Amino acid sequence: MSNKTYTPAKPFVKWVGGKTQLLEDIKRSLPSGFSQKKDIVYVEPFVGGGAVLFG
Repeated sequence: MSNKTYTPAKPFVKWVGGKTQLLEDIKRSLPSGFSQKKDIVYVEPFVGGGAVLFG
């Protein structure tokens, strides 16, 4: 058994129009349990800074 420590990723660039400030609102609009589901493919076609992807 290994003891791994995970650090949440953050957006890799500050982007004009980035979604970091809207992240909590975006999370509320996702289906419940979205982050725990194993059979969902998340696609963010215009990743930008990756705020939603990493959030």
